[in-house]
Amino acid sequence: MLVVKNAEQLQREDEAAKNAKIEAEREATQPRIVDNLAAHVHKCWTTAKSHKVDIADRLTNCLRRRKGEYSPQKLAQIKEQGGSEIYMNLTGTKVHAAKAWLSDLFASSNDRPFHIEATPVPELPPEIAQSMISIAIQNAMMTAGSQQEVMAMTEQVLKQHEERIKSEINEEAEARMEKMAEYIEDMMVEGDFRGEFDAFLDDLVTYPFAILKGPIYRKQKRVKWVQDKQTGKHVAKMEDKLVRKFRRVSPFDFYPSPSTTNIGDHWHIEHVRFTPSTLTSMRGSKGYNSQNIAMALNDHRLGLRQWVFEDSERERLEGKRNFNHHQYENIDGLEFTGWIQGKQLLEWGIEQQINDPYEEYPVTVVVVGNYTIKASVNPDPNGKPGYYKATFRSIPNSFCGEALAEIIEDIQDAANATMRALINNMAIGAQPQIAIDLAQIPQGANITSIHPGKIWQFSSKGVNGAGQSKPGINFFSPDIKANELLTVYEKFERYADDKSGIPAYAYGSDQAAGAGKTASGLSMLMNAASKSMKEVVRAVDIHVIEPLVSNLYTSAMIDPDVPEDIKGDAQVKARGSDALMHKEATAMRQAEFLATTNNPTDMQIIGLEGRRVLLDSAAKAADLPSDRFVPTEDELRQKLMQEMAAVQQQAAAQGQVPQ
Repeated sequence: MLVVKNAEQLQREDEAAKNAKIEAEREATQPRIVDNLAAHVHKCWTTAKSHKVDIADRLTNCLRRRKGEYSPQKLAQIKEQGGSEIYMNLTGTKVHAAKAWLSDLFASSNDRPFHIEATPVPELPPEIAQSMISIAIQNAMMTAGSQQEVMAMTEQVLKQHEERIKSEINEEAEARMEKMAEYIEDMMVEGDFRGEFDAFLDDLVTYPFAILKGPIYRKQKRVKWVQDKQTGKHVAKMEDKLVRKFRRVSPFDFYPSPSTTNIGDHWHIEHVRFTPSTLTSMRGSKGYNSQNIAMALNDHRLGLRQWVFEDSERERLEGKRNFNHHQYENIDGLEFTGWIQGKQLLEWGIEQQINDPYEEYPVTVVVVGNYTIKASVNPDPNGKPGYYKATFRSIPNSFCGEALAEIIEDIQDAANATMRALINNMAIGAQPQIAIDLAQIPQGANITSIHPGKIWQFSSKGVNGAGQSKPGINFFSPDIKANELLTVYEKFERYADDKSGIPAYAYGSDQAAGAGKTASGLSMLMNAASKSMKEVVRAVDIHVIEPLVSNLYTSAMIDPDVPEDIKGDAQVKARGSDALMHKEATAMRQAEFLATTNNPTDMQIIGLEGRRVLLDSAAKAADLPSDRFVPTEDELRQKLMQEMAAVQQQAAAQGQVPQ
């Protein structure tokens, strides 16, 4: 058959062939370009891996101490001396107590760990402010006659209502920010922020630093209500949705550059792991190099684990098996995040968004083996790397802080030595020691077996024929120093309380003395003990919560899919360590204030609207669903108007004028 095509079809085929040729040429040249970029990442990786040797030893030491295990070298020394190998895990107790304390502060059922408030002079969309001014002008026109009177009264009305307009603008801004806070909270819930943040807190109380990453943009299947065109009813349907995910990054997998003090100062590398199916699904995705992914998958069958940092001891401590190269199912990769000069990016083939060759650009590069599978300029509008770090106790000008396990390291070692001595002393003193004069024991007698009714044979003559005045066997018991050793151990326990800032009575112990025997005294001690934990909470507020939520706020402001009625001028603030630490005290004071102001005189001052605000605040402080029983301001105003109208109708029906 003869195929007949018109000119338009032939032109489209020619354009498609040209585009396919251009794409093939681009794919052919891309491996060489990105391989050069992979070489740069590997060079940085070698530097960071060498720099992290000492840090990795510290991380492993902290994990051992949390689990209550001796290092192989220390255990060998203990076995050489003989005796008990007991490990009194004070560190594990303090770590779990610190984690529970922080979780209780951050994971309240109703409180967000942040709040968004309008700036002192909020900038709303121009049409909002113009609408409020127009209402004031319309009011002036209704009472004025001529045009001159309108102009004169408009200026006068604007001056008179300036404060009211500012107040309405502030109210509008606050309402928008409350909606924005709810929107961001919804994003965080969908992105599994709570679960990952809990794992982040685990790292914070265990290691010298903890890392949280986000937002990570992923497509996920979510249920969405759509309208059926035939029936007109809304039905549930699975659709792809862009979700902002969050992930805790293990300190073992994070490799900062030697020059890094704070994240964003320089480059850093994350050791990432892919399953073959995950890596395969990335082929054809936007921003990924399909050909390099295929080559990396092919090399995976030969093993890629040999060049990754050795972490078999870590896997053992985490309860994982030690895999050989041929048994390891995951594919190791490196995710480089940092600043690179635009000239280098152009040489490597990254041309998107590179306007100035001498400017530093934030980039993200993902390398698997010797292949770059992704290279892009950081899409964050502020150029932030998307990683957030906090430490339990910071050290000036140092990337790593001081871990809780390291703070009480010397006390833990001393407590272990004391308890080993106690166990050994009790073991020796629990059974009698026996001294035997071999000169009086007949040759061949079994002196190693002792049992009830045993008959001991002695010779009345010594080896020189001289009589013996002492018995041939003597039983004695060494002194047991249990009380002294227990007193020393209890001293070390109290030193651990003081040095860690986490006293035993903070997690339920009844050993508090002095002021701790009374409720008010214990409250004072708890408040004093919380100061060290406030420092940790403040570090998380400043370095994790505020920048992360600010990132989400900025992305929501420039996202066209976000509703316009929640956008506005705002500043993000964490809830604050003081507010979190004193939730119970605050709730108690609010309850007292409610009871104090519940009288006719105070009610005339604050009014029903003021009482509504107090009730709403007290209910939220007590983690109660205030929206279920406390009316909003509009609902209360409408209710009052209805009651007033009902009174007027009743008075009119009775022919009376209401006072």
